[in-house]
Amino acid sequence: MRARSLLTPILALGALWAGVSLPLVAQAQQPGAAYPSKPVHITVANTPGSSPDVLARFLGQRLSEQWKQPVVIDNRAGAAGILAADGLAKAQPDGYSLLVGADGPITILPNIQAGLPYDARRDLVPVVSLGQIDFVLVANPKTGFRTVADFVRAAKAHPGRINYASAGNGSPQQLSMELLKQKTGIYVTHIPYRGGPLGMQDVIAGQVDVMFIAVGPALPQIRSGRLVALGTSGEKRHALLPEVPTVAETYAGYRSGTWFGLFAPARTPQPVIDAIAAEAGRIVQSPAARSELAAQGIEATGHSQRQFQTQVSAEYERYAQIVKAVGIKAE
Repeated sequence: MRARSLLTPILALGALWAGVSLPLVAQAQQPGAAYPSKPVHITVANTPGSSPDVLARFLGQRLSEQWKQPVVIDNRAGAAGILAADGLAKAQPDGYSLLVGADGPITILPNIQAGLPYDARRDLVPVVSLGQIDFVLVANPKTGFRTVADFVRAAKAHPGRINYASAGNGSPQQLSMELLKQKTGIYVTHIPYRGGPLGMQDVIAGQVDVMFIAVGPALPQIRSGRLVALGTSGEKRHALLPEVPTVAETYAGYRSGTWFGLFAPARTPQPVIDAIAAEAGRIVQSPAARSELAAQGIEATGHSQRQFQTQVSAEYERYAQIVKAVGIKAE
């Protein structure tokens, strides 16, 4: 009897504890409800000053204000985004490690380079699209080029002697030039860099002749006369460079550019992904964000996760066709 009397309050206490703890367990199993509860790290696969870096810092500041948690931006340039994408693929899938990624390491390189340390379609989850940009083809003033046609004529007259910079092997900048090479029948030498701004500095210094680069980082250098804008890569003239013709005005059908989005590791809980997508999408779709980013050459998008997943899948297939047609290979 005494044993039973001692067990009774213990069992009652256990039942009471179970009743209290079950909601806590249930809450712990809903990660979106308490997210984020610590600093969030966003890796950028580009150097400081690049368009994705500008976009990541713009977004990070506003997410931090909304979430009341630090959002740390980590630049991890190199290998055309492979290092950053691989780092995310191997990160804990808890929503505290994210990537501002672009088409280079996500949809271009997987179609060019065998043996990547990650599988973009298996290891990375598209969360929300952030923005897209056009490029501008710029030249060092000493080249004497003033138009895209000037550049093409010189390249045809001196095959291989003219060189161009890019943000790395398999980057959208390289693919933009490869598309122009295919359309015009020229041959120019590729010099890859660890990011667009680094390549641009060597074009300014006269170490490299030309390159395709995002309009935003190039604009101050164009306005100062340190670079000459030969043509923009979009279907219509760029709002920040209305006096510069598009490449398509000289070579019909040409079009290139790049997009950016937020990615998470595979197996990140869906409630967390939904929370990130909703807040990031709201931020970049706001009129203030659209205006501020447009002034830096970035067209804000903020498409939903489902739309972004569809876009990434379609881009993967589109680049597979382009890579095959152009014949581009890993260098």
